[in-house]
Amino acid sequence: MFRTIVAAAVLVSCFTAAGSDERYLVVTRFKGQLPGTNLMLDGIGAYNRGLGTLIRHSHLFANVSLTLLDGSNYEPIRRPFAGLGTRLADGLRLTEDPLTKLDNSLFPEPATAVPGNAALRERTRALVAARLDQTLPDYLKND
Repeated sequence: MFRTIVAAAVLVSCFTAAGSDERYLVVTRFKGQLPGTNLMLDGIGAYNRGLGTLIRHSHLFANVSLTLLDGSNYEPIRRPFAGLGTRLADGLRLTEDPLTKLDNSLFPEPATAVPGNAALRERTRALVAARLDQTLPDYLKND
């Protein structure tokens, strides 16, 4: 994660050398392992797992990270508790998240057809927007 923050700061400083904004918000993707499996989920997308058609399930995922940078020195502004309430609530959820749960019939065959699927694209946009809506207020508040 540290390399990502440093890389984000260097990249933002290159693009904004003449800028004078107080803060910069950088959104990056990351890889995460699906719990209980060896499946690595990178960035934003969909996956389909299971055996046969009876116990198969499909889900959307959005592995995005926010980094807030100080506009004067490009140092990261730490917001360790941003989205904490949402993360706790998700951990206590007894049912599947309706934003990530996907009807198997919406998962196209072959999997290479996923990027062109309008229904998946809209559901994925809604998922990313919800994830950002949960965290952005904490990042953008004034100290």
